[in-house]
Amino acid sequence: MSTSNRIIKNTMFLYMRTIVSLLLGVFTTRILLEALGESDFGLYNVVGGSVSMMGFLSASLSSATQRFLSYAEGEGNKDKIKIYFNNAIIIHWVLALLMIIIFSIAGIFFFNGILNIPDGKLSTAVIIYVCLLISTVFSITIVPYEAEINAHENMLFFSIIGVIDVIVKFGIACLVLYLKSDKLILYAVLMAVESFLLRKASQIYCQRKYPECRKTELKANFDRSAIKEMTSFAGWNMANIATGMISLFGMNVVVNHYFGTDANAAMGVATQLSGIMMGLSANMLKAVTPVIVKSEGGSQHSRMLEFTYASCKFSCLIFSFVCIPAIIYIDPILNLWLTVVPKWTSIMCVILILSTLIEQLSVPLYQGIMAVGKIKGYTVSKSIANILPIIISILMFQFGDVQPYWVFINWGLWKSFIGGLVNVYYAYRLIGLTFKDYKTKVFIPAITPVLVSCAAYYLISLINTNWFVCLLVGGICSIFIYYIFALNTLEKSKILSFIRFLK
Repeated sequence: MSTSNRIIKNTMFLYMRTIVSLLLGVFTTRILLEALGESDFGLYNVVGGSVSMMGFLSASLSSATQRFLSYAEGEGNKDKIKIYFNNAIIIHWVLALLMIIIFSIAGIFFFNGILNIPDGKLSTAVIIYVCLLISTVFSITIVPYEAEINAHENMLFFSIIGVIDVIVKFGIACLVLYLKSDKLILYAVLMAVESFLLRKASQIYCQRKYPECRKTELKANFDRSAIKEMTSFAGWNMANIATGMISLFGMNVVVNHYFGTDANAAMGVATQLSGIMMGLSANMLKAVTPVIVKSEGGSQHSRMLEFTYASCKFSCLIFSFVCIPAIIYIDPILNLWLTVVPKWTSIMCVILILSTLIEQLSVPLYQGIMAVGKIKGYTVSKSIANILPIIISILMFQFGDVQPYWVFINWGLWKSFIGGLVNVYYAYRLIGLTFKDYKTKVFIPAITPVLVSCAAYYLISLINTNWFVCLLVGGICSIFIYYIFALNTLEKSKILSFIRFLK
């Protein structure tokens, strides 16, 4: 099977997962908001943010593990794959133990002045914190197995386990809605159990499927140089991911401090809606990332660069396909989705979705930079762009009379726009990107159909005021607009071949 066909096949598996996740995720959030109420839903988000803030450690090592495994796959070096996998197991178990120690100490400060916990909810917040810490430990120790699945481009199993994950979470939400016990505590406990079961399923599958996972020989394969190489790479990558996570958690803490948990509920809905839609473009990136790294590992640099350009364009197009109608019809969508729409939710959703759309133009460049591996200067620059919006937001809320949605405006300006320019600049320096190629292969073919689609939706809305009809007709028009304005000759032939294959 050709690389392009393999990417298409894997992307289709991931889209099937996303469709199920989207449908059930929408109802899960609605049910949770109804079951917990705005205050408890906001409390879970702000306490959960305090745990996920430190998840950058796991995320940075996850990126490093997948990068080294995919690179070794590209080289065709089976012994190196086994060494990297076994040492990744060691690293992640050590990290899990460190996280328990760090969070145990950090909890003292979180619940003594940092977090604005409603009266009578302190003991509940502590239990949630412990359950989320347990979930985080399971999430850390599953990383080497997920990296192995991704390195082998096995998106079928990844999609199946993802569908099971979202179905179980939907079942938990329904259970919480109808039981009369302390719903918030029950939800946190069940989510911790779900994380454990997910980890065991992935571990058992990898041990049966891949030879390097069947018998973990940690002592025999212990390699100081491999650990140093992986942790050094992860350390620099950590600066980018850490500041991104701190900034995300910082938004919740800052808004919680100045506006309370009701504003956190609006932020929670906005980030979930944006995350659900971003999953569409993230699926394509997940399918193509191992190919980008393997191409670099196999000394096929020009091939890696072409896949990176194509990823930037399609990432923007796929996200825009859902974000344009979502922005235009945000109010009826939220009213249909949620029983109660928290204040500021609509404008927060619009701002965050727009900033995420801008970000899609350059996000895949990060994968190309990671494949080459020279990330020191890049991570320092990205870290500055990540952390500045929170500092600016604190100053604005402290000394100005502004609304909570300004935190997303600052986020979009610095993290998406300025951060995107940083991606382009370092891709130019490190992986050979040319501004001419980026303009002709990414920017123009992505922006042109987006603008034409916006105009199409506007004209359709003038003809028919029913928002559901406008979504349907506008979506069909957008498909043809993207085909005409965004695809080159080779991509059009691939699409036509795929349609003939389906017939």
